[in-house]
Amino acid sequence: AVDTFTEPGDSIIVNTPAYPALTGAVEKWGRILKESPLIFEGGRFTIDFDGLERLADQKTRAYILCNPHNPSGRVWREEELRRLAEICEKYGLWVISDEIHCDLLRLGQHHIPMGKIMPEYKRLITCMAASKTFNLAGMMISNILIRDEGLRAVWLDRHYNCLLYTSPSPRDLS
Repeated sequence: AVDTFTEPGDSIIVNTPAYPALTGAVEKWGRILKESPLIFEGGRFTIDFDGLERLADQKTRAYILCNPHNPSGRVWREEELRRLAEICEKYGLWVISDEIHCDLLRLGQHHIPMGKIMPEYKRLITCMAASKTFNLAGMMISNILIRDEGLRAVWLDRHYNCLLYTSPSPRDLS
């Protein structure tokens, strides 16, 4: 998603601490990482919304959300997600919502998908997988949810076609 929907030199916001693959994706594709540190107060992490909004400028193209957050384990509340959505919509940011841990919750916790918070937002990409829940990481299977048909077509054209593997026919081997 970083490579497909942003350009080299664009800035991308990530809350830190962060799972290294999230920050790594930003750096791997030549984008500029803007860290928005979470605030630790009252025994849990919270989002610094003012700080996050200060990071959104003309070169900032995306915000990577980890929902629930890894490594803190925070399950974001609806009001927190709504505030994030307001900021992202205000600045026209792509929202790449990593929801891979959505079904690994503590008793009494409830995951709220960003798709529920931003039902009409075209720049929302939700990433999910059964790998954590069912210990299937080695299978390299995931779901990328993109509502907008045109944007989904861009994604599929860029990624699906390069992932297809066709066994060579006996004629091709001769």
